[in-house]
Order: sequence, then C-alpha cells, then structure tokens
Amino acid sequence: MDLLDRYLAAVAALLPKAQRQDIVAELRDLLLSRMEEKEAELGRPLDRAEREAVLKAFGHPIAVAGRFGTPRSLIGPELYPFYVFAAKAALILTAVVTGIPAVLSVLTGDHSGAAVPARFLSSFMTTGLTLIGALTLVGAAIERGWIKLGKSADWKVADLPRLNGRGGAVKSRFEASFELAATLLFILWWTGAVEAPWSGREARGEVFLSAAGIWTTLYLPILALAVLQLASSLVAVIRPGWTRTRAALEIAGSLGGLALVAVLWSAGRLIAVSPQSATGPQAVDIARLQAVLDQSLQIGLAITAAICLVKLVLDGWRLTRASRPAVS
Repeated sequence: MDLLDRYLAAVAALLPKAQRQDIVAELRDLLLSRMEEKEAELGRPLDRAEREAVLKAFGHPIAVAGRFGTPRSLIGPELYPFYVFAAKAALILTAVVTGIPAVLSVLTGDHSGAAVPARFLSSFMTTGLTLIGALTLVGAAIERGWIKLGKSADWKVADLPRLNGRGGAVKSRFEASFELAATLLFILWWTGAVEAPWSGREARGEVFLSAAGIWTTLYLPILALAVLQLASSLVAVIRPGWTRTRAALEIAGSLGGLALVAVLWSAGRLIAVSPQSATGPQAVDIARLQAVLDQSLQIGLAITAAICLVKLVLDGWRLTRASRPAVS
C-alpha cells in the first residue's frame, strides 16, 4: 500500500462515518497538491523518504482527524471566554465565603492559628473544585447542544456598556456579577434561607455576641436596600447599556444607605457582648472588648457614609451626563 493510502486510511479510521469519504477525498487532493509542489520545486519525482516527510509535516493522523472531523473539545473556543469568566467569579466568591469563617475563627479563638489556614485551604479547594466541575459540565452540555440557550444568547451593540473618558467601561460585567452573587448571598442569609458561617459562635468560649434590637426594627429597610442593589447589579450584567436606569438605582441605594447609617449611628450600641460567667478581671476584659467593638462599628458606619456620599455624587454625574442629548 502506498504511503499516502496508509496515511489516509489511518485518518479515516478516526473520522465519523457520515463525513469520512468527503474528508478523505479533500485530504487526498490537498496532499497530492503539496507533493506536486514539492516535485516542481525539486524538478524530479519524490522518493519514499520525501513523500513521508510531506505527510509527516502535515500532521499526525490523530491531530488531522481532530482538525477535519467533528470537534471533540470539551468547551469550544467561542464558549471558552465565558467559561473562564464564570470560573473566576466562582473562585472569588468561594474565597470570600470560605475566608469569612476563617477570619472569624482567628478573632474568636475557636481554632489554633496553625489549623485555620489548613481548614481554609481544604474548604476552598473542595468548594472551588466542585463549582468549576459543575461549570465544566454545564459548558460541555452547552457546547454539544444538550442545553439550549435560546434567546438568552442574543445581544445588541446598543446594550454594550458606555465607556468613560479613559476608554474603560464604567463597570465591568465581572464586577457586577460578583456584586450580584454577594448580594444574593446576603439576602439568603438575612432572610434566614441559609445559615451564616458565624451563626451561634462564641468568642473565646466565655462571651458571646448578640445583635441589638435596632437590627430587628430595620429588617425590612435593609432587605429593601439589598433587593435594590440586586436589581442594580442585575441591570449591569444583563443590560449594561442602561446607564440611566443603573445610575437611578444606585442613587436610590446611596440615599437609602445614608438614611440607614444615620439611624444606626443614633441607635448607639449595635452589637452587645454578653458575659456567660464573668467576674473580676474577666468582667473588665469584657468591658474593654465591648468598647473596642463599639468604636470599630462607629468607624465602619463613618466609612460607609463616606462611600455612599461618593457614590451619590458619581452616579448623579453619570445620570446627568446620560440625560444630555448626543452631539454629532
């Protein structure tokens, strides 16, 4: 059997039956053309070694079959950027969710310092690999058409985000997706749908932290602000071109955040340190912990108010700019 026939037979064995004859015929014409070009260049017929060199340069039969046959990649090149985007968002969210219990473990003294990093890495690796595995399965199902995207894959140029003066997007979809996931996680915890990692934890085994009554009073306003932020992040992900809608939602959220900070500031103590059995020097330590906690929360409220004011100014400017008529 001629080398070309052996080569094409090896490729054909790896091709789907429905396309085998057409692909083999196309490859035969292509390879014969390359051999003729090589013969014209040398001015003589090719010997066996030179014909084998042409076939070898074309590629291994397995690679050629993969190039000309049915795509066998788990996630194709068009879907891969979306897959990487989703994987990054999943890993960042995993780091936040698994990092919060680790930090609280250090602060409350529930575990030794050496055990906390190991526990964090174990939880992060388990959760992160599980999420990436699930994303890979979904991506492979979409790639093979088992999951139909339908109208969700449609997009318009008019929906692309507007750029700021430096040429960058006002807010990337990656940031908005992370905000969306974090806000949804907070709403699930706030409504009691999921238990927070720090629920019911004791501090150093001798005192415990309890929320002040003001949090119960502000349950619905805080939930409303979280839903408003969720809607804003959802608009940024699905319709990034809706600049005015996004700015209006952000302004409403900033105003609500300032009002919430004002109420919490006037309420005084937000988290109470309650002793289980404390006398003498132990009671003094508990009082110091309460003072530090109160001061830290006041500083946090002041920073939150400053952030709300900055966001209010920026979003107001964006809303005003988006309302201006375009000048050609």
